[in-house]
Amino acid sequence: MNLKKMIGEKVILSPLDSREYERIAGWINDLEVTLGTTLAASNITLDKEAEILRSMEQGGRDFLIIARDSKQPIGTCGITAWDQINQWASVGIMIGEKSYHNQGCGTEALSLLCDYCLNLLNCHSVRLEVYSYNWPAIACYKKVGFEECGRFHRAKKIGGQWHDCILMELLDQQFTSCWVKPAVERRMQVKV
Repeated sequence: MNLKKMIGEKVILSPLDSREYERIAGWINDLEVTLGTTLAASNITLDKEAEILRSMEQGGRDFLIIARDSKQPIGTCGITAWDQINQWASVGIMIGEKSYHNQGCGTEALSLLCDYCLNLLNCHSVRLEVYSYNWPAIACYKKVGFEECGRFHRAKKIGGQWHDCILMELLDQQFTSCWVKPAVERRMQVKV
């Protein structure tokens, strides 16, 4: 059963479920899936992935991305760092099911995650890092509203070439809520 925390047109963000460890380990060990991420050089066993997911599950800041059409997990996203005092969060996302790449699912999942950060956790900004060769991810992040705010030069060597790590940020005043504010407005219209 997939719980529904936030619902979009294409995807649902559901609390992370450690029972999906085999599927997620498969994604992490698939170089085509992780090539643009920090996980590209990772090899992970099923036991290690189960252990990691149980730990992440307790934190409550990570989600499974569920496709509405198939009702199956297609990826993960979550908060990788959260500064409650200065009101910012760093996020990450991975669409593991390759048949869902370039279908808008990652864009919608990231929009829902940003809505969660900005309008439920009351963050002022959402941040992420992306390697300069990961053009599909950069395009996705720009669609959501992220802008480049810096870079680490020659941060990653892969395939014999150096690439920059681009720092991107989305500020609360740049973002239009896709789920939280409309849900609050619907709730306010209900007469008792």
